[in-house]
Amino acid sequence: MVSEITENTETMVLPALYNGFNSSAIESVSVSEENCTVIFKNSNKEYNYTIIDKNFEQNLQNTINNGESVGKFITSSIKSENIQQINTNVQ
Repeated sequence: MVSEITENTETMVLPALYNGFNSSAIESVSVSEENCTVIFKNSNKEYNYTIIDKNFEQNLQNTINNGESVGKFITSSIKSENIQQINTNVQ
């Protein structure tokens, strides 16, 4: 579910936060337009990705709704390059 706020004919899309699902690896996934943030339970660090697959969020919702592994879905999405990690290491 995505929340929207409308001001002066502009629409601002708020990030959709997915958490509370049963996963041994993933704490939460936040999706906002063309980006997503994944927090893994083992590190509690945020990993940011650009969404390449336009069906990523719908597939994520289906994975959660079907009780499938979110960790496996995220790992598969990374390997298939449906999402690509954003390099945040600036030197």
